[in-house]
Amino acid sequence: MRSLLLGYALALGAAPVSGPVSGQIPEWTLERGVTIGRVDDPVYGLTRVGGVLADAERVFVLQPEDGTVRVFSRAGEFIRDLGRRGEGPGEFTRPNGMGWHGSRLWIKESMSPRLTFFDVATGEAETIRYRADVPGSPNRWMPLAVLADGRIVASPQLTTGPGGAMGASELPVIVTEPDGTLRDTLTRQSIDGLVGRITAGRSVGETWVTSPIPDLDFVTFAPDGSSVVVVKRQGWDGRTDPAEFEVTRLDVHGDTVYRRRIEYEPRPVPSDYFDDRIADGMDRPNISNRRAYARALREFYEQRRYFPPVTSVAVANDGTAWLARQREDGEREWLVLDGSGSAIGRFRLPRGGGIWFANLTECWVVESDALDIPYVVQYNIVR
Repeated sequence: MRSLLLGYALALGAAPVSGPVSGQIPEWTLERGVTIGRVDDPVYGLTRVGGVLADAERVFVLQPEDGTVRVFSRAGEFIRDLGRRGEGPGEFTRPNGMGWHGSRLWIKESMSPRLTFFDVATGEAETIRYRADVPGSPNRWMPLAVLADGRIVASPQLTTGPGGAMGASELPVIVTEPDGTLRDTLTRQSIDGLVGRITAGRSVGETWVTSPIPDLDFVTFAPDGSSVVVVKRQGWDGRTDPAEFEVTRLDVHGDTVYRRRIEYEPRPVPSDYFDDRIADGMDRPNISNRRAYARALREFYEQRRYFPPVTSVAVANDGTAWLARQREDGEREWLVLDGSGSAIGRFRLPRGGGIWFANLTECWVVESDALDIPYVVQYNIVR
């Protein structure tokens, strides 16, 4: 019998596996704890949040719009800022991710292949410009994470033009030494159908558009670089049965710890879901035939008939994987896998809440109020 609980059921995947999951998945509850953020306070008020980390004493909140990392105590008291906007050592243009390498905090950027390392005790910074040495590749390689052993994971920048990665069906995710020397390919990230090129209805040139329902693979790293979880989450095609997605955990050496296929209940895309997005897409230059262009845009968008099975992934330093699925009512239901791939818990978060940092005792969530002002909230997990 196919047992479904909150839309999930675990099935054995390709070897190696840790064995079948049986019985009911325990439901956890969350108790709200510390909240960081205020509406009208320049010290405690937050702009868009690009990442959250916590250690035994502090909470680190990445602020891409400000080009800084805000540091708070675990009680929510402001301590200091790390970094500032700029292009020098310890400065950022568009920071978009962070993690730990030993006792140092690293920060990467979205538009520049730079990595900055901070000694969080002294604030001393070291910035390096990363360059991957990949023979025969014209791509610009962007760092994704720093592994626990100091090696760097990178992928090609999505660009158009000769040698550009945009329009490809998959991207290699590579592992290099800190100096850029290529060591291995960690995985290949599927981006099939993420970006499309439209020429119909245009008087000149072409338009590159992105699907409003991206289902590219998630490649998510533990904050300390000890493991990576790859979720292949392409939406259901309406033909295979049962509907499944695949979760693989790799250790710091790239060896497979487990691979699981997880059944789920597909959620169809409503017929009018793309209407507003198509209307917004008509506001472009060089459109000579609006009907032909709108038809081409709809054909590209409607390749996605079902929503992706997973909307967000977090990986903890203890190897647990936290997988979110969006419900029709806007809430997210989370499934937690332990380090061997067994389901150990499930819970829900309010509408709009997303987990940025977690372990088996707490999770740190970013929530927004009615004015779209973000807050970082700590929840204690009751198991």
